[in-house]
Amino acid sequence: MIQGQFRSSILQVPAEVTALKFRGYLRREIEAVQATAQSEEDIIVVRVFVLEKVLFGLGARKVDSIVQGVVGRCPNIQRIELEALLRPLTADEMQEAAADAQATLQALSDRVMASGGKLGPDRQAG
Repeated sequence: MIQGQFRSSILQVPAEVTALKFRGYLRREIEAVQATAQSEEDIIVVRVFVLEKVLFGLGARKVDSIVQGVVGRCPNIQRIELEALLRPLTADEMQEAAADAQATLQALSDRVMASGGKLGPDRQAG
């Protein structure tokens, strides 16, 4: 049974962060989110908004390696979702993204509670 809290965090990578600086930036920010965990059982989902040019500059394999490395160091981070952007989000768009993340988190929480408090893959009735 899961005892911790479900939480989500929204990050927007600043436009001045280049492909070369992305790894360090992401590591620092995700470690800061990890530091907010109140117990070992907390589950945190992080949605990261980043400009396409940064992702394309790194390539898919490098981005995947960076994300896996960060998640491997932060036990409470359940998932990092990357959202590619053509331009930085406005404040209103960030609010909308936060509301979407909260809805996703609520759906996950509902699924876990329906399963008796176990976090696992969706089971389809056949």
